[in-house]
Amino acid sequence: MPYVPAPVIEKLCFIEGFLLIMKKNIKIHGSLKSANFRKVVAVARYLGIEYSHASNDVYKGEGQTESYLSINKLGQIPTLVVDNDIITESNAIIIYLSEYSRTNELYASNPSSQTAINQWLFWESSQWQPVLSKVMGTHVGHKLLPSVLPAPTSPVDWDSPDCMKQMSYLESSLKNDWLTGANISLADFSIAAMTTYFKVCEFPFHAYPNINRWYGSMNDLQSWKSTESQTWSC
Repeated sequence: MPYVPAPVIEKLCFIEGFLLIMKKNIKIHGSLKSANFRKVVAVARYLGIEYSHASNDVYKGEGQTESYLSINKLGQIPTLVVDNDIITESNAIIIYLSEYSRTNELYASNPSSQTAINQWLFWESSQWQPVLSKVMGTHVGHKLLPSVLPAPTSPVDWDSPDCMKQMSYLESSLKNDWLTGANISLADFSIAAMTTYFKVCEFPFHAYPNINRWYGSMNDLQSWKSTESQTWSC
């Protein structure tokens, strides 16, 4: 067998991976009204992954149809379908997309860096999103279903102990440009998802300068800016 230099092998592997991506049929189910769906679509666009969008407005009950429940038993969004693979849970989906792209651009290539990213993904699902869902729930719910859910009678309580604890943690962690250092990663897309609702909920950006700077950097990204739903743009 003839000798093949390592750089040539790497290039061939990259081409093989690229061709594999091109052959796949990628479909993302959900609605841009959802922060978790936005997260997934933004990552796909950032990585240059071509996909088709299967609109599913769970806020109109479309998540409970027989056809949708056949791919997501909980009737939640988003759901990623890649040929015969079905992936649910937004953070699992963005990991899948990043590894699928074979670029390591958002998910690093070494265990240490990946662990740092994973820590943020776990924090997002166990701390950040639950706390913000509780704090912003009334305002977000009314915006989504104004004829069903009553209008809030008071502003969002950004000063609640649980909320301030998470905000302080995030603020102190944003000493660099991005959450895990000088380069953007899946951690930023994951944590940024819930900021989708910040305008409507009148988040006090002035109180958190690092979060404000990072929020601005996210919104400077075309892949992020292009996924903002009109529901949350004002």
